[in-house]
Amino acid sequence: MKEKAKRTTLGLAERLGFGAISIADNLRSYYQSTFMLFFFTNVLGCRPGIIATLMSICTVWDAINDPMIASYADNHPNRKGERTRQYLFASIPLGIILILLFSHIFQSPAASTVFVFALFLIYSVFTTFHRLPFFAMMILVSPEEEDRLAVSKHHFIGTAIGVAIGSVVMWPLVRLVGGVDAAGNVADPDKGFFIGALIVALMVIALSMFHYFTTRERVRPQNEEKTPILQAIRILFKKARFRRNVILDFLRNVMIAGTMGYGMYYVTYVLGKPAMLTLLSAVYLFSSLIFLPFVSGIIRRLGIRKSLILSAIIQLAAQIVFVIMPKTLIGGLTVMVACGVSTSLINVALSLNRARIADEVEEAEGRRVDSMVSNVNGLAVKCGSSLVTLLFGWILEFTHYDGSLAVQPDSAIKGIIFIMGWMVIICCVGLILAAPKEEPAKIAGPAAGTEGE
Repeated sequence: MKEKAKRTTLGLAERLGFGAISIADNLRSYYQSTFMLFFFTNVLGCRPGIIATLMSICTVWDAINDPMIASYADNHPNRKGERTRQYLFASIPLGIILILLFSHIFQSPAASTVFVFALFLIYSVFTTFHRLPFFAMMILVSPEEEDRLAVSKHHFIGTAIGVAIGSVVMWPLVRLVGGVDAAGNVADPDKGFFIGALIVALMVIALSMFHYFTTRERVRPQNEEKTPILQAIRILFKKARFRRNVILDFLRNVMIAGTMGYGMYYVTYVLGKPAMLTLLSAVYLFSSLIFLPFVSGIIRRLGIRKSLILSAIIQLAAQIVFVIMPKTLIGGLTVMVACGVSTSLINVALSLNRARIADEVEEAEGRRVDSMVSNVNGLAVKCGSSLVTLLFGWILEFTHYDGSLAVQPDSAIKGIIFIMGWMVIICCVGLILAAPKEEPAKIAGPAAGTEGE
């Protein structure tokens, strides 16, 4: 007999708060991943292989400091007993540094390369602090699975809106502010990308503060004893399900980075129509929002394992169409439709899986390591981003990409298609093979450390 679905007990303002932080993080992340490397190579004049390597080093550093910062947060709650929410104030320096990264301060490409490398190292630290509550609060908001599903849904709505603002709104705004030349490219990219970064930074700060003032941490640890970072890592990696989840998060991020992260290069040089970025992103947004109401029901019916496999199969089918016809708009649109559907399903499924892992660790070890669960997975996500950035940058380098050219050599076009097509196919197959062999168990009843209402 099927268990009747319970209704969430969380208020509308709190659920909207989760949507707000998701808009903030995904808007910043989309603007960064879509435009930053393009800005560095085409506006600052940085060599793609070198700047991609330096960005990858920063991302690896970002991944390494994830567990350190998470361990500190888990072991040093504030006076209210909260462990993550206060780090939302990192949005202020994060926003300032984002603006500086899109500023053309030095005329020399070499000086610009050194400057953005140093700045990006600092940016990575504040990104970790800001993303700590972004992930951990979905576990700490409540011990009830229906509440976690509810905030996961609002989280993904925020993801879709953040990506929509980043592409459907921000790219036309960059083109409007910077002007458009006869070839359809931004005439004054310095001004266009700077104003875009300024608007993104202000929105990140405002939405992060909204999340801070509308949400609460309700789950408290049963054991207040501090857990050293190495012990917490050992506790997590003892669990086969956690190890598998790290692999899944890595593959998921490589898949998303491959399909979404290099759209600027794809529309500019493969399709030859920069304005098409807005259409492709709008299609992604529309498909994700149309599919979102069905996500919770699919996960309840299929479970986490089959939901992950289904998401990978959907994306795999689209990628096959793309590699057959990569230079057509149909190929690009097919990938965006599938990406909207598959990411909505895989993001919620993995979020729920992380929450269950955190509960299982507390049941087995008597300790809550929520931030570590999220941030060690974050290490995998950032390693995935680092790998794709490094691979993409050196593919451009070896295929004779030149940001000053309106038309790129055929070898560079093939490199862009490889990243967006074949690499994603490999990740989809990996996701199917890495899906958990058994469904994670639900932890019955509220945790003993739940804060009373």
